[in-house]
Formats: sequence, structure tokens, C-alpha cells
Amino acid sequence: MSLRTIGAFIAAAAATLTLAAPAGADVDVQAVNLRTPFDCGQVWNANTRTNHNPQLSVDFQRSGALGKNVRSSAGGVVETRADLGNDSYGKYLIVRHSGGWKTLYAHLNSFNVSVGQSVNTGTIIGKVGSTGGSTGPHLHYEQRLNGVVQRVVLNGVHVAYYGNTSITSSTGC
Repeated sequence: MSLRTIGAFIAAAAATLTLAAPAGADVDVQAVNLRTPFDCGQVWNANTRTNHNPQLSVDFQRSGALGKNVRSSAGGVVETRADLGNDSYGKYLIVRHSGGWKTLYAHLNSFNVSVGQSVNTGTIIGKVGSTGGSTGPHLHYEQRLNGVVQRVVLNGVHVAYYGNTSITSSTGC
């Protein structure tokens, strides 16, 4: 195959890839519809701040948070279940979804799933806690695409950066 033929093939492939997504579409949001990780109808404050680590993570807070169900944001497989004791995330889970997406749920009080377990959108995976480096009961939450933490989008709604967003869960309704 000549260099000219290879160049034409690469140009055609690139054009096809560009045309696969409609103009202006948010491909990441369409790839996996990540849902609010709580019971239907619960209202949570999604807090984001510039000094958070990682910066694009979200802390979900509300009164009476301790022991509330934490649900999988989408279907997938439990990739990590770990307990770091009094450090960092404390008890945390990572669920691997399709398209390179993963969600992380930290400071859990308890686990309801095991590594390798398949989960559906809304499966109860744990309970809100205050483990690790937490200063009070809340859920530390991350959305990662190909290993990079992303701005959180839940059911198509973008969480405000930096500040607070009131979110009512529609998961499991």
C-alpha cells in the first residue's frame, strides 16, 4: 500500500469519526447516563469547591445522611472495594461502566457489594458514612473518564462549579 493510499484511508477514517457525533452533542454525557446515587425523591446538596481533592469531585451532604443508601449511578461491575482506615477515602468503591467511565463512592459506612459483582443503575452498593479523612457524614463522589476525573453530570444535569447544587434523586423511581 502506498503512502498516498494510507493517507487517503486515514483521512476517510477521521472524517467518519467526526461525523459519528452530531454537531454540538455532548458525547460524554450520551455515552453513559449517570444517575444521582441516592433513593428516589431524596434531596441532596452537591458541594464543589476549588480546594477539593480531586478538584472536580462532589461532596453530597444533607441532614440525616449517615446510613442512607448509596446507589450505583449506572450499570457496571464493581472494580474496587477498599478500606483505607482513617486515611483518605476511608471505605470506598469504584464501579466500572461502559465507554471508559467509572464512578467512585467514598467515606462509606458499609458495603453492599463485592469486587466483580455486576450492578444495575440504582443497585444499593453501600451506605453513607464518615470514614477516612471525612469531617462528617457525606458521600464523596467522582465521575472518571479513562482515568481522568470529570465535571459531574447527573441524568443530564451539570453540577455547578464551584458552589452548591440542590439535587433531587430520580434513581429507582
